[in-house]
Amino acid sequence: MISFHFDRSDPITWLILVLVVILLLVQVWFTLRNDSLTTQRRSVRLTLNVLLWLVVLGYVLQPVLTVTANSTHALLAGEDVPGTFRQKISDSLNVRQVVTARTFNSERFDSVTLVGQDFPPELLSRLSRQVVRWIPYYAPDQMQAVRWKSIVQKGEMQQVMGSLQSSHKQRIKLMYGNRTLDSLNLPEGLTSFSLRFPAFTLGRTEAELVLDQTTLDTIRFFTRPMKSLTYQFILGTPDFESRTLADWLGKNGNSVQITATLSKDVSNQLTINRVSKKPDVIVTDPTNAGNVVVKRAIAEGKSVLFINLTNPEADCRLINKALGSNLQVRKVSNEPLVPVSEGLNALPFSIVPTVAQAVIPGYPVVVQQVSGKVGVSLLNETFPLKLSGDSLAYNRVWNAILAQLQPSAINSADIEAPVFAGFREAVHVNNIPTRPSIIQLGNDTVQMSYSPINPLSAEGKFKISHAGWMPVLDSLATYAEGNGLPAIAQSRLVRAYAMAHASDQSGRTAVSRVTENHLPDWVWLVLFVVCLSALWVEPKLG
Repeated sequence: MISFHFDRSDPITWLILVLVVILLLVQVWFTLRNDSLTTQRRSVRLTLNVLLWLVVLGYVLQPVLTVTANSTHALLAGEDVPGTFRQKISDSLNVRQVVTARTFNSERFDSVTLVGQDFPPELLSRLSRQVVRWIPYYAPDQMQAVRWKSIVQKGEMQQVMGSLQSSHKQRIKLMYGNRTLDSLNLPEGLTSFSLRFPAFTLGRTEAELVLDQTTLDTIRFFTRPMKSLTYQFILGTPDFESRTLADWLGKNGNSVQITATLSKDVSNQLTINRVSKKPDVIVTDPTNAGNVVVKRAIAEGKSVLFINLTNPEADCRLINKALGSNLQVRKVSNEPLVPVSEGLNALPFSIVPTVAQAVIPGYPVVVQQVSGKVGVSLLNETFPLKLSGDSLAYNRVWNAILAQLQPSAINSADIEAPVFAGFREAVHVNNIPTRPSIIQLGNDTVQMSYSPINPLSAEGKFKISHAGWMPVLDSLATYAEGNGLPAIAQSRLVRAYAMAHASDQSGRTAVSRVTENHLPDWVWLVLFVVCLSALWVEPKLG
């Protein structure tokens, strides 16, 4: 579009324009009055004069050519992106400019679509003025996301969740040495997975995540020991199930007191290890739900586990009425027992999900939070596992159940893995009686922010400078990835940049650029010289 620099409010501009018009009239009048000119020469001279006048008029008005150019957009592909995927994204977005980190020139483009995640940090820092979008790319059978608990308690369920693009139907599994902890069949295509197992080791633990025969990565976490507790069994007549459990608890360093009611006013007590305090966990059956000791334990925030259920629906109603819980079960089979795993059966009922409760993964056992914790087990008998020599399975069952009944540990920390060296990570700490304003994690000092609801719970941010195990709260540890899971680490880097950049470009879009082009002074000079020279030469040629 052509526009002119013409100030209508300036009288001098109007005066100059009038003089230019008068100049045209004078030129035409003198040319037409010259009778010595032939018709042909008069036409030539008239044309030359009009051209000169147009140059003068143009110089006075200063025409401007306004050009609207569309914003330039580029597809910036990472080194990890194959050419076929680049072309696919380019065609779908209708973007012609496809560049790489080596050929990218930030001055040429107003908006950029990042494809992939293999970008050096210095390249991302050069995109401050561009509108940025990000399309991640992951190779087939490459981890797209994965997470697990960095610190767990022994017996607690460790859960590894993630997603990947499976190239074909295959099996993913968690391996501890030659032992398969859990496995899952994956369909072809984008799929999520969840593998879980009860933590059975102590301290630093490593397991391998294996896809078919390929090790994707090593899952590292820290297992803290269960705190030695005091258990009290309140039963009418102790059976083999409760005696086996009490003996197992005692051998694991816990204090156990077995109270058997022989008649209305007569009871018998058996102690394993020394009992020097009130019980932390009570193990009983539904007939004792209204027992004064059981009610007092719940009121004090302790845990109660009900075993040996016979009629789960009626038993749950009895427990709910006595302790204020909301436990519900539903019958799922007419068989007397249903299998849970090899050598382990349960009553033919399932847990109905309700609020404030946790179902033990893999087992029909539920723990509901009221004033304390109320647990109900639908397992029939677990002692046959012990008698058959499968102590590992027995340990796995009861470690998983009792881990949910444990009181909150002092100075416990929750960190989501994987933790990457060089990234800011979150840590949540609980039950720190001293309420320190800062804590030490490795070489980093972490400023803690306490919850207004729970004064003993706090969270903070930390950064690990190098890969490897790092101490946490003296007795715990977490592992920082270095070269492990590179695609996920790169994704976190690009995602963090994109999120930080989003606030700056909020409301921004790739807008059109408008440029104004003026004729330079030397062009006007050339035009004047050419026109005047033509008017001077024309009479000579005649």
